[in-house]
Amino acid sequence: MRETKKAIPVFLTALLVTAATALPAFAGVHYQATTRQEGAAGRAKSPADMKVEGWVSGEKARVEFKDSSNPMAKSGTYLITKDGGKTLYLVNPEDKTYALWDLNAMLGFLGGVMNGVGPILKFEFSDPKVEKVAEEDGGSLLGLPTRHYKYRTSYTMKMKIFGMGRSADTVTDQEVWATTKLQDPGLRVWLRHDPPRTGNEQFDKLIAAESEKQRLNGFPLKTVSTTTSTQNGKQSVTHHTMEVTSLETKSVPDSQFEIPSGYKETQILPAEEGKRGEG
Repeated sequence: MRETKKAIPVFLTALLVTAATALPAFAGVHYQATTRQEGAAGRAKSPADMKVEGWVSGEKARVEFKDSSNPMAKSGTYLITKDGGKTLYLVNPEDKTYALWDLNAMLGFLGGVMNGVGPILKFEFSDPKVEKVAEEDGGSLLGLPTRHYKYRTSYTMKMKIFGMGRSADTVTDQEVWATTKLQDPGLRVWLRHDPPRTGNEQFDKLIAAESEKQRLNGFPLKTVSTTTSTQNGKQSVTHHTMEVTSLETKSVPDSQFEIPSGYKETQILPAEEGKRGEG
């Protein structure tokens, strides 16, 4: 009887230790990353070019835009979330405002503009295909082991101007170096593997669904994409690179993820359909 009584607390202790080690450990992460885009014209500066600095703790994240010429992500503004990116706010310290950042709504708005100009200009997308070309050891980046993935996404875009049609075939080849050694869900706010987007909401859902079948494990530390569009035998090539340049695990205070008191809520997109139509 005495041996049985002594064995019970030992068993419970072992069970608690096992349960604790099974849970993901969120240590907090501080990183910096750069994004660069180069088009066929070889522009020195693109709206996609920027540097960011990020702080993450579990599902909480803050991504501050640095050296950015993008009018929607100006230098000094930052994104924050407390639920792993499901709800994002863009905070502007200069104006002391914040706004809901809904990328899907913004792309839907763009698609509505593209597809809503009636008989003058019309876009059609077809034949989406997403395939994983390769998966192999990616070596070490920033001291972390990675897997190297290669993806290819292709589709056809037809454009009609006053009934006269033009067709372009688009192929995006993407390389990704991802690590599974980082666990904080808030990292997906910036470090994620997204399929190419056209601005057409329904078609982008098809591409996203196809891309979901080709799963990528972990968070990308580097992505390199080359998009080639061919129209009437002429090619246009765009290169896009995202790379984490520094990374450290450290505790991050909760104050980093709070909207400062006194800031007013505003909106990025027009609130009413009528206003959007007038615009």
